[in-house]
Amino acid sequence: MPFNLNSGFGNLLSKRLSMGLAGKVLVVGKNGLANRQTYAELFGVDPDGTVLFFSTVDAAIGACASNAGDTIYVLPGHTETVTATSIAHDVAGVKVVGLGFGDARPTFTFGAAAATITVSAANGVWENCRFISNFADVASAFTLTTAVGFTCKGNDFLDTSSILDFLVCVTTSATDNQSDSLSFIGNYVYSLPTTAGAVVSILANELRLNVSDNIVDKAATNNAGQLITLSTKIVGGVRILRNILTVTGAAGTTVGILFTGSGTSSSGICAFNLVNSLDTTTALLATAGTKISFQENYVSGAVDASGTLFPAADNPA
Repeated sequence: MPFNLNSGFGNLLSKRLSMGLAGKVLVVGKNGLANRQTYAELFGVDPDGTVLFFSTVDAAIGACASNAGDTIYVLPGHTETVTATSIAHDVAGVKVVGLGFGDARPTFTFGAAAATITVSAANGVWENCRFISNFADVASAFTLTTAVGFTCKGNDFLDTSSILDFLVCVTTSATDNQSDSLSFIGNYVYSLPTTAGAVVSILANELRLNVSDNIVDKAATNNAGQLITLSTKIVGGVRILRNILTVTGAAGTTVGILFTGSGTSSSGICAFNLVNSLDTTTALLATAGTKISFQENYVSGAVDASGTLFPAADNPA
């Protein structure tokens, strides 16, 4: 390395390594944001000539190196409008982190049915951002193609109104194992569409799916408020843990609210989930026969009532 460890660049690098940041730190912020000029001066251009400050996330991703541990920080108050082609997460091993709290976090607004963030590289991460639907039935906030190891963590998926919604938050690749190790963790999803949709849509056989610690609130009517749809696909080593779903209008649910699919050789665990709906008849929590194991899941089909254990516990040996 041509830079002295005690120089400004070397000192900054050593601090990055101590925080677990092995790669470059890039920053995204639009004109007019608080402290933008300060960040632009601190993260302007590296001594090696690499530009580190950008006005869009896509431009910052394009400046990253594959699997080098690069991290993109998006400034509080930053906004972008997402189209079908505006953000392509196409560099492997890049982490996008929103800065700020609450509504001050970076906000990405989807204004068309085909608007989506396409992920075509492995080991990508999106964390602490707000994704807003401003169009009826946006097909999917994230669309994965070749995206093994993708993580969506601590984000909000919100509707502009009851009819402007995301059909799906994350849709996997349609090719087997190209979305292995997908993690959808600690996100908040407010409202789901009245037409068929899910939080996570699995379109191919996958391994190590992890959908845990999410809150899905005010999901819409009947069969539209599902956490995961599997279709005929098989998921191996799945973890569906500690999710809370309130499906306010599901009075006639005929599909599993946590997950639904017709494959019969999946494996993994579905445990400690809480579901509330208005389905007082079947209270269908998940599709039977998938081979996914159940432990301590509770479901209620009534307003203002605590859930009951579902399925019923086995008798002691």
